[in-house]
Amino acid sequence: MRAWLSSLSSPSASGAFLSSSTRNHCCYYVSSSRLNSKRRAIKTNNNNNNNNNNNNNNVEAFSSSHVNSPKRSTPPNESKHRKAAERRQREDERKEEEEEDAVKNALSKVSGFYEIGNVDIYRSIDACQKKVFKMSDFKTSLAEIGVYHGKSFLALVSLRKQNERCVAIDCFENQAEINRDESGVGDYEKFRKHAMKFCEAMKEDSKFVWDGVVDSDTNMPNFIKVISKDSTKLTKEADFNEDDDGPVRIFSIDGSHTVETTLRDLSFAADECLHEQGVVILDDCFNPDWPGCISGLAKYLDSSSRIVPFAIAYNKVYLCAPSLVETYQAHVARDRNVCVRKKASLFGHECLVCKHGWLHTFHGNDDTYS
Repeated sequence: MRAWLSSLSSPSASGAFLSSSTRNHCCYYVSSSRLNSKRRAIKTNNNNNNNNNNNNNNVEAFSSSHVNSPKRSTPPNESKHRKAAERRQREDERKEEEEEDAVKNALSKVSGFYEIGNVDIYRSIDACQKKVFKMSDFKTSLAEIGVYHGKSFLALVSLRKQNERCVAIDCFENQAEINRDESGVGDYEKFRKHAMKFCEAMKEDSKFVWDGVVDSDTNMPNFIKVISKDSTKLTKEADFNEDDDGPVRIFSIDGSHTVETTLRDLSFAADECLHEQGVVILDDCFNPDWPGCISGLAKYLDSSSRIVPFAIAYNKVYLCAPSLVETYQAHVARDRNVCVRKKASLFGHECLVCKHGWLHTFHGNDDTYS
């Protein structure tokens, strides 16, 4: 452009000069062009300065906020302690799994209709009683009506704490007179052998408490108390001495499956023997072969509110005091070994619905499984 303008202000190749008006117009163009260039340069410099100022302000604000804001106080070795706690938790979970596997393996060698999956819920309830209700600090017992060959009773035995009595109630050989509905033919000798075999196998478990002493009368571990009797004839005074045994913290009912006997067993367990924070477990409630169980439960709930259902699992209904329902449900629902499928109402009481062993529920009395 400058070269072109210079050529315009100088003589052309033919020696002629531009007119005065043309030269003025070109000079004005050059002056305007230079002025515009200078303005653009000034504007660019101003923009750059503004950007720099903004950046500086941002840096200062960032620095000021970090300098002036209070620093988070980090406990010394927090990360180290957290990792150590996580390792301990994993180790505890591993030990629990090993203990549970040992119980299930030992129970698998015992004949009976007990669904092994109940072990998970038994252990969850046991943990709640010991950790939340501190039952380890008090004298208590475990009990079952209708031990058959001992499978479900021995699942209770696996929960036993120091100096805790386990009470086994069955009519055993007196079946014809007492077991009118033939809901299970108990056998004392099979029960005794299974109890000895199970306890010997469980002695390797560090949490299983037994000194190896065998009672001379029962020929079973000395912590097992046997009551060979019709359950409808049980009395607290004659059969459950709290000074010796303490209140029952878990009472399993799997005796005669008639409406009347189920009602009576529930009433005796809940009203006479149960620890105030204890649990009653009623078997075969959803077994179509034994409608007397669910009918007996309905009659009990219609006449008493001492205990109410809080969970259903593997053909059993779990009951506790109404004030404890939320506590037991929360503990069982959090247990990673228990599969809670949903909640549902049973006779007006909201229950956790867990897994069910339908094979034994529908075929428990077939020859194949006996």
